[in-house]
Amino acid sequence: MESGTRAARTKVTEASLASGFWLVGERYVVHDAIDRISSASDAWLPLSGQPSRKVQRRDGSWVWIERDWRGQPLSIPDEDRKVLPVEARVRLIVDETPDPRTRRPTVWTPGERSDLADELVRLGRGDEEAIVGWVREHGFVGVRANPREWFESVEEIRHALSWLGQARDLMVAIRDLHGEALRRETERLIGLPAGELTEVKNDPDQPMSGQALASRFGIAVPDGERWPSAGPYVQALDGLRGALQAPLYRLLRVQATIAPTGDGMRLQGAIVAQGPLATAFFQTLNEASWPAITWAGSMLRLDWHAPRRCQRCGNVFRPRRRDQKWCGERCRWAASKAGS
Repeated sequence: MESGTRAARTKVTEASLASGFWLVGERYVVHDAIDRISSASDAWLPLSGQPSRKVQRRDGSWVWIERDWRGQPLSIPDEDRKVLPVEARVRLIVDETPDPRTRRPTVWTPGERSDLADELVRLGRGDEEAIVGWVREHGFVGVRANPREWFESVEEIRHALSWLGQARDLMVAIRDLHGEALRRETERLIGLPAGELTEVKNDPDQPMSGQALASRFGIAVPDGERWPSAGPYVQALDGLRGALQAPLYRLLRVQATIAPTGDGMRLQGAIVAQGPLATAFFQTLNEASWPAITWAGSMLRLDWHAPRRCQRCGNVFRPRRRDQKWCGERCRWAASKAGS
């Protein structure tokens, strides 16, 4: 029998979610800790994820548990431990659950939560108490996509969820805004100076102009033509691509697996998203692909026929009207009764 922590699998060509089970510990404790600041140029998390903890001895004194250059445990008295310029103080959530082999683990399936991504964005904008409370109820967020993880710091959780929030805010902007309003919101969300995308929009030699980005992604732009309605979308989509690229690269796995068919079996590719955070980024990638940018003459427009999520039940449906918010009459009636 396969372990409950092994991720479920799905076809790569099906853009559906595979997340598997996620473990929840019995006892989570928050410690003061020090973590090194990552020096990797492409790091999407600012901390190394290798913190040292402060623990209390039986005599009441406090020491820092670290490792020396040989990897051996080392205790440093609290008064002697100084924070170096390349380090940061963090609040470390530690799983102190007894040996899981002696108990039946508590598990849940992140992929079954249709609103998980938005839930995690709200969590990342909350305080430490909210983050620790969520971890105690659902297990770690999964910043390293490791089902056997025994620690995560509040700071790295909040930073990872800020990336998720940026991606989802960009996705909403692409759906709801257009033209200069979309450019301004894209600049704000990705941290560009106000007016920078507008300044370069008509210059094909500028790498952030709409024409340059379209050419970069294989969209043929006729010489001398301008697509004023398409440019903001291309710039915003590139910002969203950048916000998703690093987390997806580190959190998702592509595997080969043997899958059953109606009358036998076959080899197929599988996307594995292990943990709540990986699941939320995968959900965001799926949702961001729904609003297709389609041809309309020499311009592009946002295709409102693309599937969207019901604001009442969370199910995905294909709208019949541009302003349709609910999947059917039942949800529309329930929403009207609730005053939404």
